[in-house]
Amino acid sequence: MDISAFIEEKINHYGKLIVTKNDKFDDMALGELTFYISLRRAINGTATTQDLGLLDAVNDTLQELGILGEKQSFYQIGKKEA
Repeated sequence: MDISAFIEEKINHYGKLIVTKNDKFDDMALGELTFYISLRRAINGTATTQDLGLLDAVNDTLQELGILGEKQSFYQIGKKEA
């Protein structure tokens, strides 16, 4: 599965949770949706500054943990490293 299809699947899944489950799932689903919608916009080149801030925070954490290198970015798929 390519990353775009994965993201769409996640957005659809968590959107359905909001519609079909009770209120206790709303906050969790909203957090997931916020991330995946931000990631989709970044990949599509339409990210807002808030999207970039969220993704940069995740990216910085992955770098600090040693999962990504200092100049790597998990969400800049297909783009050259800065």
